[in-house]
Amino acid sequence: MTDAHPSTELRTNGFWCHTHRHSSESWNPQNRQNHLYPEGVFPFAHQVLTDHLTGKTAGRDELSLANDTCAKRFNINTASEYWVKACSLLHTDTQGNDLPDPDYARFYMISGSSHRVGDSTKRGAGQQFTNAVDPIAAERALLVALDAWVTDGTMPPESRVPRASENAVFAVPQPGSQTGIAPQAELGWPTIPGVTYNGVITTRYLLDFGERFEEEIVSNIPPSVVGCLTYPNFVSKVDADGNELAGIRLPEVAAPIATTTGWALRRAGFGENDGNEAEGQHIPFKATKAERIEAGDPRQSLEERYMDHDGYVAEVTKAAQRLESEGFLLPVDVQKYIEEAQASDVLRI
Repeated sequence: MTDAHPSTELRTNGFWCHTHRHSSESWNPQNRQNHLYPEGVFPFAHQVLTDHLTGKTAGRDELSLANDTCAKRFNINTASEYWVKACSLLHTDTQGNDLPDPDYARFYMISGSSHRVGDSTKRGAGQQFTNAVDPIAAERALLVALDAWVTDGTMPPESRVPRASENAVFAVPQPGSQTGIAPQAELGWPTIPGVTYNGVITTRYLLDFGERFEEEIVSNIPPSVVGCLTYPNFVSKVDADGNELAGIRLPEVAAPIATTTGWALRRAGFGENDGNEAEGQHIPFKATKAERIEAGDPRQSLEERYMDHDGYVAEVTKAAQRLESEGFLLPVDVQKYIEEAQASDVLRI
């Protein structure tokens, strides 16, 4: 049996009430909306665990574990799912401690990617250009790896996600807001001229939806938010450019021409500084050292990184070939990355 979770999977952080009273196929909590909709409800992880807040014991795979029918699966998510959907709860206990991977599952985050693949020349409703990092190349390689795992037992690449013990920044809950903040200093986010950072991140609160919730009857709407306890969740720290350290770093992140994020904020006229969750951001580097110094941009310019066009192509090539050796790119996509870099205008004279 196989079960591959796509990068746009939304159930990576807990229960989704499709069959409960008052349920909706189109509603789901994000960091700017539907905070009181019953989605982020224990259990979050595949394993059978005890919720330290309630004492309840359960797991997403409780039934299949009991009868030994757990499907091999890859849980593949974008960075957006960590910022907007509290995805880290998929691979931690309810106190935020790392869990060992189940022997039938792997977890992968596509670093610096957003829920929707955007266009790095357009802004949409956001303050910056939209994020164009495309997870599909990594997903192709992982699909091949999943097939090999199921078919002949070839072990897949180890999980690549932020971990509480490494490269993680925990959300600081904001009581009453049903969201939290990822502190800028702890994240390592650089202060970039013209870029707003407010750190808004989805958090999961212990909400009371009524005594009959487990019978799929939601009798307490809206639940009280007063004094609610939270389940710790986190996102990946970033490097000096603002690009994520954890996860599968595709060439767009490993040999970057911009800062790419899984979070974004709306511009004036569209709910300014509110979350623009699906889009992400593409924040270009300056071309030259002189330009970045004049702009006050702390991130290295393209010429400082690569010197010239050939230098850029060489770095993309190294990044793509490294990912291939690790099992995260197929040869056809390595060649595609190289050809796209060769055809690009990056530092072309």
